[in-house]
Amino acid sequence: MLSLEQCSQKKFLVFGLGISGNATLSQLKKNKANIECWDDNKRLREKFKKKYRVNKNWFDCSYDFIVLSPGINIYTHSKKFFFEKNKNKIITDLDLFCSSITNQKVIMVTGTNGKSTMCKLIYELLKNAKKDVFIGGNYGTPVLDLPYKQKSAIFVLELSSYQLDYSSRLPSTVSVLLNVSPDHIERHVNINNYISAKLKIFKGLTKEGVGFLDLSNNQQSKILRVIKFKKYNLKNIKLIKRNFHFNIRDNLISNSLKGSHFKNCLYILSKIAKHFKIPTNIYLNTIKNFKGLPHRQEIIKIKNNLTFINDSKATNFSSTEVALSNYKNIHWIVGGLAKEKDKIIINKFKKSILKAYIIGKKIKFFLNQIKSIIKYNTSHSLKNALLSALSEAKKNPGLKQVILLSPSAASFDQYKNFEHRGNIFKKLVKKYA
Repeated sequence: MLSLEQCSQKKFLVFGLGISGNATLSQLKKNKANIECWDDNKRLREKFKKKYRVNKNWFDCSYDFIVLSPGINIYTHSKKFFFEKNKNKIITDLDLFCSSITNQKVIMVTGTNGKSTMCKLIYELLKNAKKDVFIGGNYGTPVLDLPYKQKSAIFVLELSSYQLDYSSRLPSTVSVLLNVSPDHIERHVNINNYISAKLKIFKGLTKEGVGFLDLSNNQQSKILRVIKFKKYNLKNIKLIKRNFHFNIRDNLISNSLKGSHFKNCLYILSKIAKHFKIPTNIYLNTIKNFKGLPHRQEIIKIKNNLTFINDSKATNFSSTEVALSNYKNIHWIVGGLAKEKDKIIINKFKKSILKAYIIGKKIKFFLNQIKSIIKYNTSHSLKNALLSALSEAKKNPGLKQVILLSPSAASFDQYKNFEHRGNIFKKLVKKYA
């Protein structure tokens, strides 16, 4: 695989001009590559055409390499014939990054839910141990903006199924695959393809490295079937099954890490600490003082007996389940663009949910799955949902209650992204609560 230093005079097409595409262009330019680029978004093309050659006839041209951004779906693209013809030339920014590092350690994390939290936990553990650690990938900083030449560096990379799907160069010291539930099926077509993409995280695990595969979910049998079919070697991989227990006293854990969902993360973190010879007291200090992530069960206000929680990052129901299992007397704000084949199964939470407030443009999807089980209100907007929930909560001021935004859906029907949705919720709470 090609390193950045070997890109000089090679002809590249950089397809997709988001933040990872921008970082790729910058690095290729520094290394004197011959670059053309394209994005189907006209606004992005206009932004880049002053610095790079934006080629509208890219599909009729020949390239040495095509660097593809993860968000591009080549399987349904209008020019998919071009990608099929040039399949062997497709690489990713992750391939370039991994081919350009030397002996640095790389920790890769994926999963349907919880991967950002796991990455931040690992990053803070290593930082507290005075390691030269950097975090990136799907977590904020594109991999090609990380200091890949820094010899002592440890890189913690959050990777989506999209990134893994297109990448082939995946060397790692530690690889983690957290829970798996149906997600991005519109892209991967079926759950087996989705699982296959996730399992690629173990492809480049070194002999001295260690992997962690969470099997404590409903997809265990499917994951094991894919492993058998793909002939994966599980020698260095620790399997975490349903009957596994790892208990730490509540008073030793940050509020951001409480709940059964985080038990496996805490176990994996303890093993990573051991792998890097990090003392137990640093591990305990890390989990005690962990602040959590914005938009992930983020407590934004407590007023009298009412707690307001922003869990906008919950874009599927398996993520929302974590929040619903952690609280009682919930006014649940739910809705948006549901993921394909996602199911809202709330029977075990019906005693914890006082009422649901459905937002977004796909009201019917959520209504059909909850209307016979819990009380609900078709609110449509976040503002209406919050005001209705406040009105209901005031009817019983002596009861400890929670107003929880945990949508179980993507946000693009009403917002730019889940961060935008969460920030709007924060502003509304500040104004009305």
